[in-house]
This record gives sequence, structure tokens and C-alpha cells, in this order.
Amino acid sequence: MKVNLHKTTLYAHASMVLFSLLVAGSFPIGQVIAYQIDPIALTFLRFLLASVLLGAFLAWRGAFRSADFRPLWRFLLLGGSFSFYFIFMFEALETATPVSTSSIFTLMPFIAICLDRAFFAKRAGWPLLLSLMLGAWGALIVVFKGELSNLLALSLERGEGLFFLGTAAHAFYAVMVPKLRRGESALVFSFGVMVAATLLIFIAAPRPILALDVTQLGAPVYWSLVYLAVFASICSFSCLNYASAYLSSGQLTAYTFLTPFWVALLGLQFLEQKIAPYMMMGGSLILISLIFLLLLGRQRSQAKS
Repeated sequence: MKVNLHKTTLYAHASMVLFSLLVAGSFPIGQVIAYQIDPIALTFLRFLLASVLLGAFLAWRGAFRSADFRPLWRFLLLGGSFSFYFIFMFEALETATPVSTSSIFTLMPFIAICLDRAFFAKRAGWPLLLSLMLGAWGALIVVFKGELSNLLALSLERGEGLFFLGTAAHAFYAVMVPKLRRGESALVFSFGVMVAATLLIFIAAPRPILALDVTQLGAPVYWSLVYLAVFASICSFSCLNYASAYLSSGQLTAYTFLTPFWVALLGLQFLEQKIAPYMMMGGSLILISLIFLLLLGRQRSQAKS
């Protein structure tokens, strides 16, 4: 039994590494198309496309059970929180810089811990808090390129405020998923959340969606939609929903520390540059933090067994 628990915990951590990489890909894409399509329409289209593709796959596999979607309010709550995050993210990217949004994103684990405490009176132990602080330190080194002057030059304006609200919505999702799952598979649960998000976005803001002429969108937008729907929605949702069964919300959201590292690494890949010392330093601190989280996860699985 212990071996199985250890394996599932390891798989959960691995799925969150993949999650962080998939999410990182949406940041440069968001910057490229931020001025080419309304953020509400973009979020609606990505969830609609993801729902259709995943729904077709699940129907082909015969994976649907009516009991999986009861009660419906679970999916409406989670779909609303995630759609809120993505709308605010793309809205923020029109004015906020990648540095400022990445730095705000590192707050997510701490927001999740506060929400866990507020809603469920759940305390985070010092080992978890210290691991998160170490990971946040490493992430900020990457974000600010190891320069204190970059930190002091940070400007927080409307775009950053919107992104903070979106980050809080993302943390809320991570906190609530373990409490609201009822044994559904990760794919079925992801489908329910995405369908709910699609419906809620259309009901709340139909005007920019109906005003959009899909035939006039350029090739970059089409390819971006495919990535956002398949990888940054279906795959990332499934990774997060799977891992939520085995990791705490603090551990789940800690993997967001990897996101600025992946974003910087992807940027270097496109620019054909070498890895800078600050990236090695920040990446090392993040890696140490995640190793601590893995050890905490093993202790948790041993306690359960």
C-alpha cells in the first residue's frame, strides 16, 4: 500500500511540473495576441473549443456518467473562478509587463494558504511555509534577473491589480477542487468545469463574443487558440485536477514558482541565448523547494497508510 501511495504522490508532483510548463506557454502567446482579440471572446473561444474536443473524446470512450455531474453548482463555481482568472490575465497583459505579472503570480501559494485558513480553518505547517518562501525567492530571482534595481523599478498599476484578482481566483480554484470532487476522473471533471466556464462567460458578457468575426482572425490567433484549448486548458486542467487528489493546495500552487522559470527559458530558446547565472541560481532554489515539497508529500502518504 505504501508503494502505491508513494507512486501516486510522485505522479501528482510530475503532473504539476507539466502543468507549470503548459501554463508558462500561455504567457508569451497572450502577449502576442493580446491586441488582436478581445480577452473575453478569447477566453470563451478557448473553453468552447476545449469543451468540444474533450467532450468528443470522452463520448468516444464512453466515459460519461450522469452521476458525475451532480450537483451542478460545483462546476459552475469552479468554472466561474477559472474563467475569471483567464479573462483578467489577458486583460492585464494589455498593459502590465511580464515581470510584474510573473512576480504577482508567485503570490498564489500564499493566497491559497490564506483561503484554506479562511474557509476550512486549515493551518499550513512551518515546513510547508519555509519551502514556499524558498521557492518564491528563487522565482523572484528569475523574474527580476537577479538585479535589485529591477525590483525597485517595479510599478503596480491597473493591469497588475487585475492580474492579482485573477491570481486570487486561480488560488480559489486550487483550494476548492479537492473539496468538490466526488470521485470523477480528472478528464470528466475538467470537461464539466470547462463547459460551465463557457456558459458563464457567454451569459455574463455576450456582446464581445457576438461582435467577434471569427473568419477575420489571423493565423497567429488560430494557432494560439489551438494551444490554449488543447494544452493550456484540457491538459493543464487535467493535470491540476489529478494532482489535487494527492497534494494540498499549498503544494499544488507552489508549482507556479516554476512558471517564470519556464517563461524565461522559453524566451532564451527563441532568442538562442545562453542560460544566465541568475537563472541557474533561481532555478536551483526552486528545485530545492520542490524537493522539500516532494518529501512532505511522502510523509503525508505514509501518514495515510
